[in-house]
Amino acid sequence: MERLRRWRDREGEKLRGMTLPKRIGYVFTYYKGWMLGFLVLALFAGYAADVVIQNQKETVLQGFFTNDQRDYFPAARLQRDVADHLGLDGGQRIIFDDGLYVDLHGEAVEYTAASNGKIIAYISTASLDFVVTTGEVYRHFAQDVPLLDLSQHLPADVYDRLAPYIDAVPDPAGERCSVPGAIELSQSRFLQDAGLPEGSYYLFVPYNAPHVQALCQFIQYCFPEQPPR
Repeated sequence: MERLRRWRDREGEKLRGMTLPKRIGYVFTYYKGWMLGFLVLALFAGYAADVVIQNQKETVLQGFFTNDQRDYFPAARLQRDVADHLGLDGGQRIIFDDGLYVDLHGEAVEYTAASNGKIIAYISTASLDFVVTTGEVYRHFAQDVPLLDLSQHLPADVYDRLAPYIDAVPDPAGERCSVPGAIELSQSRFLQDAGLPEGSYYLFVPYNAPHVQALCQFIQYCFPEQPPR
């Protein structure tokens, strides 16, 4: 403590004899390492605090977007917009991830393996509500992943309105001929003006999606009703 006091007095004496610009220059020159370290520590502490706060919130919807190189589905913006649409409060959150990529032709092997693993892990733990991906990748997953029957959960009028875009796939469990568990997105709010061919992207819903009510609201958000002409 005595050494700290002497150092403080010595530095204070130096600074008192300087003009303000020289004081700033002196501090920056001799203490920039300490300032940088303090800034990094403050940023880390802020990030850690945010992680703790976010983990205490209730997740009401979780979805993954893959192979979105042109940013048709910007996750960060969508999280905010959908949270407003659902009227979430401060103790609730939406988790969207648009950083996944799946290639079925042997390219980007490590990235594909990591993305595949994350999707399967979240489905296996009943944590994932939907995946938006290309038609090719959707059909690949639909071979092994049972899908939720949307006809049993969407309001009847909404289901009828979206029927032209709903895709039914064979049920892996063999309990019925097909399950309407995916939606083609070319006429969604995201792709309607993108000029993509039909079947470029699908939203599919795993059979064990945990937040079905919020999911149905999100699907209605994806396909807003057209105003009367």
